[in-house]
Amino acid sequence: MGTSAGPVGGDGREITSACGELLLLVNPTSGRGRARRWAEWVRRRLERSGRHAKIVSTVEEAGFADDSAARAREWWLFGGDGTLRRWLQDGAASHATAALFPAGTGNVVARELAIPLSLRGAFAVARGGAARPFDVGRVNGDRFAFMVSAGFDAAVVHHVARHRRGPMRRIDWIFAMRACKDAHEPPFSVAVDGAPPLEVRYAAIFNCGRYAGGFHACPAARCDDGLFHVLALREPVAPRLLRVAWCFARGTAARLPDAHLLTGRRIAIRGAERSQVDGDPGPGGNLDVSLEPGALRIVAPLRRA
Repeated sequence: MGTSAGPVGGDGREITSACGELLLLVNPTSGRGRARRWAEWVRRRLERSGRHAKIVSTVEEAGFADDSAARAREWWLFGGDGTLRRWLQDGAASHATAALFPAGTGNVVARELAIPLSLRGAFAVARGGAARPFDVGRVNGDRFAFMVSAGFDAAVVHHVARHRRGPMRRIDWIFAMRACKDAHEPPFSVAVDGAPPLEVRYAAIFNCGRYAGGFHACPAARCDDGLFHVLALREPVAPRLLRVAWCFARGTAARLPDAHLLTGRRIAIRGAERSQVDGDPGPGGNLDVSLEPGALRIVAPLRRA
């Protein structure tokens, strides 16, 4: 385990917060309380080494003034992808480096960056890893981390949100997929960087290669390449769900006969019934999706030479 007091940059220099305080942002329901327990453990370990840390459940609890220069520049996030996305909506994210402690259900971003899913492994990376640039997306003005989609999986996400009770469970997704097997999949259009629109039944905009469940659904996508990868399917998903799911799991969805794989920075979706954003329910209708290359820094394991 590293011995530095905080994350280090790509050149090996330690990253310190502007106010000297480390913020531990916790989703108290994540992992059925696991995120909170992890944060308490981390705070005790840091304070033994002389580093003060404050646990908060919202950015507002940090108590900073509106002046962004007064905000902490170092945040450790305890939760899942939803925790990261909620933090991204605050201006703090534009001036900060984040370390991830993946205590959620999917943990897509942590998996993408090879951050260990264990407490001690994530702690070691947070203290001795390297801050990597991470592209951030926006959909109708709201930030997201790894993907937006419209079509069948959006129906599944909305079903889970309506029916779940308490913290997310993997079984919730299985029940939702069964419930949505006869879902209506009306056509909508998707256009990339102003090109003529395609009429499709499904579209996924990937900022990372991974998808919920850990599937490496779009292997070509990278979180730091300055591009979205857009997978569009012309035909409905539900009647061939097992085949499509198998292709997503194998990273071969772009080889489906009706698939289009495109790249770009500005995506326009028109007439979508609903969408999902980083695994949470998203808006319907018209979606304007844009990219902020390198807008965030996340501490990841050191790359081998």
